[in-house]
Formats: sequence, C-alpha cells, structure tokens
Amino acid sequence: MKNQYLGDIGDYGKYGLLRFLAKQGIKIGVNWYLTEDDGSNDGKFIGYLKKEQDRIHDEELFDFLASLVEHQNKSVQMVADSKIIPNAIFYPDIVSIKNRAGWHEDAMRCLETAELIFCDPDNGPIGKKSITSKDSDKYIAPSEIVDYYNRGQNVVYYCQKARRTEEAWLATKAEMKEYLPDARIYVQTFHRGTQRSYIFVIHPEDEKRYANLLRVFEQTSWGRKQLFSAELFQLATVSQERIGNTMKIELDSGEVVCIRMCDDGWVEVVSSKYPRKNSRRKAEDFVDCIR
Repeated sequence: MKNQYLGDIGDYGKYGLLRFLAKQGIKIGVNWYLTEDDGSNDGKFIGYLKKEQDRIHDEELFDFLASLVEHQNKSVQMVADSKIIPNAIFYPDIVSIKNRAGWHEDAMRCLETAELIFCDPDNGPIGKKSITSKDSDKYIAPSEIVDYYNRGQNVVYYCQKARRTEEAWLATKAEMKEYLPDARIYVQTFHRGTQRSYIFVIHPEDEKRYANLLRVFEQTSWGRKQLFSAELFQLATVSQERIGNTMKIELDSGEVVCIRMCDDGWVEVVSSKYPRKNSRRKAEDFVDCIR
C-alpha cells in the first residue's frame, strides 16, 4: 500500500468489502504493508468519484473517498482516524527491508486483539523472491500469514493477478494450502480497473460463518452489479467428476458444487447448500475447473 493509492477505484472495493465484514461484528486488524510513494501514475484512477451511479454501493464510503482525494498530503492515517472501517485497528509503519522480522513482530503486537487480519501489500505474495531482496517490501511472506493464523487469527490479503497465466494464478490463490493444510481458502475478486483479489485464509471452525458472510456479500449491490465475485467458493476439494459440460466438485466441507458451461459463454453454479439458487459467473473465473 502507498499513500498515493488512497481513494482510487481499488480502494472503493477494498474498503467496501472490509466495511461489510466489520458491520457483521468482525474486528479487523489492518496491516497496511505501507511503502513509500514512487511518483508514478498508480492510484490516480479516481474518475469513478464523478459518477453518481457508483455511489449506490456504499454512499458513506463514496463520500469519504471523494473528500479524501482532495487532500494534497493524503495518508492512511486519515483512513484510521475516520473510523470508516468500524472498530478496526491499524498498524501504520512502513515495511522495513533491513529489519523485516522486527517490523513484523511490531505488527503482530499491534494487531493482537483483531479477529481478522487484513494485509495490503502492493503486489501480493512474494513467491520465490527472498524476503530481503530488492522490492521485497511490496510483498507479503507466507511465514507472516502463518504467524497470524497460528495464534488463532484469520487472515485476508491482497493479491493482483498481474501477468500470471491462469495456471499460475490458480496456484497463487491456493498457495497457503501448502503451509496451512487445514485452512479454508476463499477468494473475492474486484473487477473494476485492474483485477484485484482478496484471499481469505480461514480456520476450519470459522468456515461456516465466513462462507455465509461472503455469500451474503455477493447479494449486495457489489455482487449483483458484478463488481465483486467469488472465483471459487473453496479451493480444497475431495473429488471432481466431469459429466458432459458440467463439472461436479465435492468440497472438503461436504458441499457439492456443480459448474456448468452455458451456451452463451457464461458459467452457471449450483451449490448443494442452496439448491434453489443459481449463480452465474464469467467463464474466466472458472477456466481452470472446466477446461
């Protein structure tokens, strides 16, 4: 996260999702993964603030961001001070490459009382890069997610698809299963501007609650207008069976999801938990399941 990003279209979706969860009683701890501004044009996509039709998704948030972008020296501290994410706590320090371990320990102490930790690195997970390499401050390390998770907290972190192939993108979304095999992984993707995904790493005992909350979120205008979508309800599968143009997936939660390619190029999704409710998604959201 950089201060220069504040108020752009990505922020609207990000805070919209976090505000929804906070209003359901989830105490959120925000680690900005703050980095220095770089003078680029990134973060200048604020044209949506002039479109009244975009205001419907969250009027209070929209108006706050519209006022925020007017400040020449806008900063994440303004977000914290505004209480725009109810009851949230924030770790404000810039990421330290030289003392990454100390920076992470400070963040852990600051966010100790949160239920859900939101991490907002510039680019997402670090992959094969070294945690001390150049630009490593723009990434989150799996070990940092593991530390939060192992002390009982759930985690959601930002990740951009960037130039990854679909195969690499699927692997990136499921990466934390390698480190936390029992974790439940959910993905919510924001489709305005560049593709931005929020990857949830949830404890098994919290699975039902978060799955239900994210389904409710999809029924808000964010989901109905297809600004957000769930790329996959749950990445951990027990079995898969292809029947014609339909993929039947049994999840380790016991839920059975049927994904069917429609003639119009869209994908229809039916869950055993909600057999009377069909959901339609863009085909690219499920390309790795149906090809």
